[in-house]
Amino acid sequence: MFQYDYPQFEKKRLLRVEMLDKLRDYPKNFLDLWFQEYGDGVVKGCNITWDDGRLTISSGMIIWKKNLYFMEQPFVMECRAEDTVRYLKVQFLAEIREAGKITGNTRIVLEDKKPDPACEMELCRFRLQEGARLRDSHENLQDYSTEFDTVNLIYQPYAAAGESTLNPRIIRQFSKEMLKSRSSDPYDISFSTAALGNHGHVTAELIREYLTCRQGEEYGEKGNSAIYRGLLEVLRTQKSGEIKRGQGSQGKRGMMLL
Repeated sequence: MFQYDYPQFEKKRLLRVEMLDKLRDYPKNFLDLWFQEYGDGVVKGCNITWDDGRLTISSGMIIWKKNLYFMEQPFVMECRAEDTVRYLKVQFLAEIREAGKITGNTRIVLEDKKPDPACEMELCRFRLQEGARLRDSHENLQDYSTEFDTVNLIYQPYAAAGESTLNPRIIRQFSKEMLKSRSSDPYDISFSTAALGNHGHVTAELIREYLTCRQGEEYGEKGNSAIYRGLLEVLRTQKSGEIKRGQGSQGKRGMMLL
């Protein structure tokens, strides 16, 4: 049955171990229950900026293999131009068991090797050229896939119910551009308004269902890269005046000249 049990600290009352245990366990139990069905990825924060050869990852929280990891202070590291694709990754190290506690440690690294999904999580990738600055802001949805001198967040897993999803910044950008295009398609309007209402935090399942209905192409198990390309294509056809529909929409695939 459901209940709550919170210790009361009163004068002239003994402080029992059980009371302290409840205070210790309550935050962890709450977070474990809240995120128990979430896929691995960034939960909050971990924003990436670059300035004068130094890369900064802001404080944040990530989830990996059902464990929550916290970084309370920003992490700063050297980052010089090498004109090759480099991957900013979190490496998960073996647990350390000591008297009275278990510690899960990580290491943040910048390498030219793709992340190992068994023990690493990608935060971003980029290709910084000599004499250029690394941009962390994006002008439009397509800009998120710019190859040179731009932080690429497409492959970063973002924690969401069921499985990892796209970074909310990407979804917000898509939704804003779609609504500005004055689309009259109910799928576009409902998806975009719902996404913005939830600050861009949308499950991968919902994005795939939207793309399947909009494109007429099955997106069942496709990952972040394919989902992002699908969103780009939907936005492109909308802005160009094309009509492309799935089986569930009215009408057939075709072209509308405006």
